[in-house]
Amino acid sequence: MQRSLCQSLVLSGLLLPLAVQAQQAADLPTDVEPSGEPVVVPEYQPEPGEPQVVIRGGEDQVVYEYRVNGEVVEIKVVPSTGPAYYLVPADGGGWARTSESDTLIPSWVIFRW
Repeated sequence: MQRSLCQSLVLSGLLLPLAVQAQQAADLPTDVEPSGEPVVVPEYQPEPGEPQVVIRGGEDQVVYEYRVNGEVVEIKVVPSTGPAYYLVPADGGGWARTSESDTLIPSWVIFRW
């Protein structure tokens, strides 16, 4: 008696999620077509003080602009051939090319095993 009750509970525990999933799939509309265009939200503005990364792709390179408070603090250039390099503001104006990033990124250990 107890064995058959246990088997019934296990079986219903396995089959119930499948029935719920099948019901949810049946409720989804089938006549929806994707638009093919990306969704653009022009009103989005990051919180003041938060860093922002703008990625611009090209034919021969990808450019990452790192901004803090609207000011460009670093530019990472990843060419299609060759190593990536960074452009940082120079003291006298203009940009200086470096091979390593000057931007400090917080990296705390949350979990280690």
